Amino acid sequence: MLPVSRASASLLLVLMLPAAWALAGGAASAAGAEDELALHAYAFRHQRASDAIALVHPMLSPRGAVELHPADNTLVIHDNAAAVAKIMRVLRGFDHPSRPLRLDILIVHASRATVSPPILHSDLPEELTRRLRDLLGYDNYEIEARVALQTLEGEAVTYELGSEYQVSFRVGTVMPQRRVRLTDFDVMRRQSKRPGQELIRTNLNLWLDRTMSLGLSRSEASREALMVVITVREGERKGS
Repeated sequence: MLPVSRASASLLLVLMLPAAWALAGGAASAAGAEDELALHAYAFRHQRASDAIALVHPMLSPRGAVELHPADNTLVIHDNAAAVAKIMRVLRGFDHPSRPLRLDILIVHASRATVSPPILHSDLPEELTRRLRDLLGYDNYEIEARVALQTLEGEAVTYELGSEYQVSFRVGTVMPQRRVRLTDFDVMRRQSKRPGQELIRTNLNLWLDRTMSLGLSRSEASREALMVVITVREGERKGS
């Protein structure tokens, strides 16, 4: 190895510094590019853009934002490159052709026994009856109306259950967590020579293959209640 004078060592140091500065500057530029806000618009072909907003919000960075353009069924995302790339992957999976779903809806009259020892009766499956008795304290469950609907994601539904009840709602898209939203879920009771009575109007978030029960009564001490029991499952595709 050849000896290096002090002057030569100083020269080498000076010559090496610009390369180090260039590396540091390149890393800073790359980091700045990743953190820079970008705009990405996604036009939905199959699903409603408004239904995807709930998916997008949890994935936004603190600086991110989402805009809904309902006229062209589009979401506009403002965020850094990493967040936008993640959101786009989820939206492409969400924007699929509408899939079939099956909804089982029961209108149930629940009551407490008035004699001792109580006479117990239920038209519902044994497991569901046991859960409802433990939760609500009613002894008897009689089905007043029922329907099994074949529908599609995104479809608006109105259905008459017998001569007394009517249900209407719009079916949302099944989310990655296997949840589906029924928007404006409305149950009406028709009455002769009088306007119908609205029993329930709400938005429901349901898990697939799990049963949800809604109870209506004047008070917790009421002897009787009306219940709406709903189960959503994946339906069969046509031709399968």
